[in-house]
Amino acid sequence: MKSARSIPLSLAAPIVFIWASGFPTGALGVAAAPPFLLTTVRLTLAALVLAVIALCSRANWPNGKLLGHTAIAGILTYGMQFGGCYGGLSAGVPASVTALVIAMNPVLTAALAACLLRERLSRIRLVGLGLGVLAVVVTLGDQVLAEGTLNPGIFLTMLGLLGFSAGGLYQQRCCAGVDVRTGGAVQSAAAALAVGVAALLEHGHVTHWAQATAVLLWLVLAGSVVGTACYLRAVAVGGASRASALFSAVPPVSALLAWPLLGEIPSIGAVLGIALGAVACVLGTRREPVREAEREQVAGG
Repeated sequence: MKSARSIPLSLAAPIVFIWASGFPTGALGVAAAPPFLLTTVRLTLAALVLAVIALCSRANWPNGKLLGHTAIAGILTYGMQFGGCYGGLSAGVPASVTALVIAMNPVLTAALAACLLRERLSRIRLVGLGLGVLAVVVTLGDQVLAEGTLNPGIFLTMLGLLGFSAGGLYQQRCCAGVDVRTGGAVQSAAAALAVGVAALLEHGHVTHWAQATAVLLWLVLAGSVVGTACYLRAVAVGGASRASALFSAVPPVSALLAWPLLGEIPSIGAVLGIALGAVACVLGTRREPVREAEREQVAGG
């Protein structure tokens, strides 16, 4: 069986930046358009762009059961995640708090992977996950406590977290070998159909077309196209737990990006969180040494 490897910095850095930028730009987007409509349009455009790329490059498309598995992974990873996050943002959840909740993905994914996939967690990776939690708590914990009670917006954001974690594990377990171009197209299309049902039931309309268009361009080209490809590649290279460990650095980076976009000045806690998140990423995605017993087992078939 092929073992998971470390995720290189050239792949980890764009994932962190793209996902971090999605929270403040998402807040700008739901201020200009209904959340589920915004999510549906984003995913539809992403599916079209990825499909064109896949057709031009003659990539292999999944079929049969693999096609169904890919669609389910897309509904979980992108439909539930983005629909939940944008719904929460529209309900008043701050972008920084949304980033904090989604950054719990490494903890939830690692726990699910240990229970469902029997994936071993080394002490170093446990320390990395712990530092990731500490990073987001130090950075944004006071804002979560200020919320007081669990409101509908927080519930939607938590639903997004659950979909993100479950989708990453489903991708690892059932979608191995799927091309990132065709897989991304199928997943985005399936997620768009699922969220589109909710969009038909929501109220509201686009209030600022220029702002909504600019946000969609960034979310589609950077988030859905480049971000999807990078994340699927990270899952394939390092596994769902290692890929999700990268998101411990997202909240502090998101807080930093929110400064010019939303006028939120980073606090000292945000700076400290950036440092803790960076260490957490290194520990959570580092390559673990292979024990002698495991080497002999692999060599012996």
